[in-house]
Amino acid sequence: MARKLTESTSEPSRRYYDVPEMDEQKLEELEATIPWAPRPDRRGSREKLAAGLRGLKYAIRGDSSFFAHAYRGTLIALTAALLSVDPLGWCLLLISGSLVLLSELTHSAVDTLARAAGDPEAPPLKMAREIAAAGVLVAAFTSGTLTVTVLLVKFGVLFGWW
Repeated sequence: MARKLTESTSEPSRRYYDVPEMDEQKLEELEATIPWAPRPDRRGSREKLAAGLRGLKYAIRGDSSFFAHAYRGTLIALTAALLSVDPLGWCLLLISGSLVLLSELTHSAVDTLARAAGDPEAPPLKMAREIAAAGVLVAAFTSGTLTVTVLLVKFGVLFGWW
C-alpha cells in the first residue's frame, strides 16, 4: 500500500543539503598547476630486490622461529633428496615449506609493527599478533601433514608396503 507524501511517518525526516555549484575556472586552474608525474618514491627492480633481501635478513636475524622453520625445511629437503622423491613430491614440499616461511614473515612483520605502534600487549595489538601466530600454526600443521604424507608414500614404495 503506497503512502502519501504528506503523511507523517515515524521515520526520521530526511534532510537535504545544498550542493555547491562546480567552479569550472577553479578546476581548470588546479589542472594547469598540477602536472602529471610518476611517484617520486617509485622504486626500480633492483631497489625492490634489495629491500626484499634486507627484509629476509631482518626476519632471519630477528626472529628465532623463522630460523627454526628454515632449518627444519633444510632437513626435510635433505631427507627427500636421499629418498629420491618424485617431482610431484618436491613440488608439494616446496609449496608447503614456502607457505610456512611466508606465514612466518607475515607474523614477523605484524609483530614488528605492533611493537613500533606502542604497547604490544595492548588488547588490539595483542589480538593482531595472536592472529598472525595462528597463521603460522595453520601453515606449519599443513606443511607437516604434506611432508609426512610425501615421505610416508616414498617409504611405502621403498619398503614395498604398496
